[in-house]
Amino acid sequence: MQAITNTSSAAPGRVQFQLQAARREARQAEQTARALETQAQAAQRSANQEQSRADGLAAQASEAGDRSDTAHRSLASIELGARRGAAAFASDRGTGQLVDFYA
Repeated sequence: MQAITNTSSAAPGRVQFQLQAARREARQAEQTARALETQAQAAQRSANQEQSRADGLAAQASEAGDRSDTAHRSLASIELGARRGAAAFASDRGTGQLVDFYA
C-alpha cells in the first residue's frame, strides 16, 4: 500500500489521488481476501468429503475382510467334512454300510 505523505505540504490534487489509490488498493485486497477465503472453504469441504469417502472405503474394506475370513472358515470346515466323509466311505466301502455324510 502506498504511504500517504504529509498532507499539509502536499498539493490538494495529490492528496486526493493518494486517497483514491489507497481506497482502491484496500478494496482490491479485501476482494482478494474474500475470494481466497471462499476458495479455502471450498477446499475444506472437498477435503472433508474425501475424508468421508476414505472412511467409507475403509469400512467397506473391513467388512470385505470379515466376509473373506468367514468364507475361508466355511471352506475349511467343508474341506474337513469332505475328508472325514471320504475316509469314512473308504473304510466302510467293503462292509456294505451306508455312510451319513451330514452327521
